[in-house]
Amino acid sequence: MQLKRHKAKLKCAILILLAAFLLLNRGFRSLTKNYLEFRRLSGRKTELEAEKLGLEKNLRAMKAPGQVEYTARKELGFIKPDELEYRFNPPEKNDK
Repeated sequence: MQLKRHKAKLKCAILILLAAFLLLNRGFRSLTKNYLEFRRLSGRKTELEAEKLGLEKNLRAMKAPGQVEYTARKELGFIKPDELEYRFNPPEKNDK
């Protein structure tokens, strides 16, 4: 019975010493820190690749014929020199 108790204490002591060695070891802490940084950067890389694909899709759409003119007219209010622009006030809530 005492032999089992001593073995259990020995195992516990070995585990505590191993944990202390790993946690107090600068190399292990550095390795752990680098691994966590790698995981964070891998996730960021995935996000940036998805954003890049979206931007490339927008760029292809902008290069379509007539798209630049449409965007300039709609968002910037550009008109051709000989065109007239008509503006109407939006309907008020009471007029609906």
